[in-house]
Amino acid sequence: MKLHGLIVIALSVLIAACGAKSEYVGEAMDTLPVENVVAADKSQILKDLPPPRDLYSSGKTKLIKNLHYRFEVESVNKCLEAIETAVKKYPAYISDSKLKLENPILENNLTIRVQSEYFQDLVKEIDPQAKFVNFRNITTEDVAKQFVDLDSRLKTKREVEARYMEILRKKAGTIEELLNAEQQIGELHEEIESTIGQLNYLKDQVSYSTINLEFYQTITQEIATADTETRGDQFVKALVSGWEGVISVLILFAYIWPLFAIGIAIGITFKYWQWRKTVQGINQQ
Repeated sequence: MKLHGLIVIALSVLIAACGAKSEYVGEAMDTLPVENVVAADKSQILKDLPPPRDLYSSGKTKLIKNLHYRFEVESVNKCLEAIETAVKKYPAYISDSKLKLENPILENNLTIRVQSEYFQDLVKEIDPQAKFVNFRNITTEDVAKQFVDLDSRLKTKREVEARYMEILRKKAGTIEELLNAEQQIGELHEEIESTIGQLNYLKDQVSYSTINLEFYQTITQEIATADTETRGDQFVKALVSGWEGVISVLILFAYIWPLFAIGIAIGITFKYWQWRKTVQGINQQ
């Protein structure tokens, strides 16, 4: 019994010693003494930090989806109306629209941002608008690794920034070391802001997919036939044409009235000459 009691006591002491050592090591890893931070540069601080955990190994994918789609339609205006109606059904919006005419092609370039879960549903509603497909390219890019890298860098930079802030708060070190800490904090803050911007951009690209559409139609001149005109239209058209004819004759007369005047003068002179000749013949008899 005594032997058994001694073994139990010995094991208890050993376990307690191991726990105390483990707690000491953990505290040492969590925070570095301020004096050591002052003496070390940024690279040394980075070495002292624990390695980031690999979030990418969880197997979660973060996909950026893009569609580039060009097709011919019967009417650009009707196609645009149909697409706008479809967009309103989903968490999506039209971010850009450009209409251009290069005779005889009328084309509209449209950019749509749609929540990634509804990407395929919206594309299926656009497909029936195509009369002829030039190309339809869908691309996907997994940026999960970039998320992990940026997140790890952001976490590390914030920890380093916090330690430099601790130096300034405790005012531990020389004036030169404090000024260096302020400079390092400024640089780290800019790097943190830049990393946050990159993360936000990736989040937006993953959350909303991009659909680039180019749809066009060939413009043809339509000639109206007489069969499509009513009797009333024809009557009004005849009145207008008759009046335009009268105006045209008057304009023509305005151009040639000197010729009429000369012709009248010649006619009068000829009649007068004949009349005088006749009178002289009678007098001679």
